Amino acid sequence: MQPLAILDGLEIKLRQLSAAADRQRADYERIVAENQQLKQALDRQTGIVSSLKDKLERGQPDNAETSEDETTDVATSNTAALSKQQRETIEFCLKEVDRCLEWLQRN
Repeated sequence: MQPLAILDGLEIKLRQLSAAADRQRADYERIVAENQQLKQALDRQTGIVSSLKDKLERGQPDNAETSEDETTDVATSNTAALSKQQRETIEFCLKEVDRCLEWLQRN
């Protein structure tokens, strides 16, 4: 084999490796940016979950304070409905946070 042909083959392989390295670098930068965005989203969701938990804890009626009067029953049912909605929101947020954490751990 001619030395010139060997050099040409090496040059082609080096260009291919350089192109592959450039693609890997671009993928890495894209993934790092996406990871940063997901971390920010996770922080926001964590803050929302904490806020909702606090609201839920403050919004829980005390059993000793409830009376048998009709207005209290209506208020209790409204509070229960609100509590159920807040609980569903919290559960949804927790699932989203878990999903984000799983994705971050895989990547």
